[in-house]
Amino acid sequence: MSERNRAACAPSTSISTDHLPARERVDFAREALSQARGAALEIEPRAGRSFRLDIRYRDLGAARISSTTATAYRARRTPALIRRSESDLLCVGVGLRGDGTFDQDERRFRAPAYDMILWDTSRPYRAWLGTRTGIAEFVIMQFPRTMLSMPANRLAGLTATMLPDGDGIGALAAQLLVRLATDMDRYAPGDAARLSAAAIDVFAVGLARALDGDRWLPPETHRHALLVRIHAFVQTHLGDPELSPGMIAAAHHITPRYLHMLFRDEGTTVTSWIRLRRLERCRQDLSDVALASLPVGRIAARWGFSSASHFSHVFRDAYGMPPQEYRQQALSGRVLRAR
Repeated sequence: MSERNRAACAPSTSISTDHLPARERVDFAREALSQARGAALEIEPRAGRSFRLDIRYRDLGAARISSTTATAYRARRTPALIRRSESDLLCVGVGLRGDGTFDQDERRFRAPAYDMILWDTSRPYRAWLGTRTGIAEFVIMQFPRTMLSMPANRLAGLTATMLPDGDGIGALAAQLLVRLATDMDRYAPGDAARLSAAAIDVFAVGLARALDGDRWLPPETHRHALLVRIHAFVQTHLGDPELSPGMIAAAHHITPRYLHMLFRDEGTTVTSWIRLRRLERCRQDLSDVALASLPVGRIAARWGFSSASHFSHVFRDAYGMPPQEYRQQALSGRVLRAR
């Protein structure tokens, strides 16, 4: 990322208990978690363990993404805390390591890794994190309830339950959350807001399917979620030389005409977007020391370019030099920096 783009990014906030003596860590962590979650919490570490917590978070538009690693503990949001610290946020969590059990609205659910779970800060809940494994690592996105166009009484039926994965929607939403958390410092503010809104739209479609249909969702939510799914599909199939608008449309049960309209509304075309993604992957491989012995033609083929001469032409148009020259400059630059 360039220095200009780095300067434009609002930095994330990192909080750790590592610098504190053991006796002060729980109180510090309680305040840190309450601040990061936007809702006051009580926490209780697992008995007999030296408590440790690291949390990093950043606002992405109206949403907030956070990544937390901690030794085992229990968190509670009680009626008393709700009265003292009102909060009307929805939280979506994805566990990366360790176990998690959630209790809200008279339901309890043990969430395995990479499953998503929903909870609501306006009502009491309890969470046990890492109690079996001794450590927990998880990602959470929290956002105002108004960002989901669904009745509150319907959403209440989905807290502390496993969210369904119809058509891969749940898995895609989980991947988006993890990616947002991993790269939270790389996004310019405008990009961050758009990406978090896209993730919430995908999540909304998954929630609607878990209820009795999606009649509450506005058309724009469906369009955003569909475009995110299409982007993910293309990224997964970049190496297939048969990837085409027809193949993409068929995989998503839409007409090629509607597919072209989606991309036209984004200011590009299907073919141009695919070509740009393929060129980006080729450029990354050409800059990779570990792939220095792989012929340029092989790199082009692995990302769906069936013609080496065509690849050389479009690469020169995109980056101002032939791929072999780009590779030489990129690799020599890395050697100089290493020295």
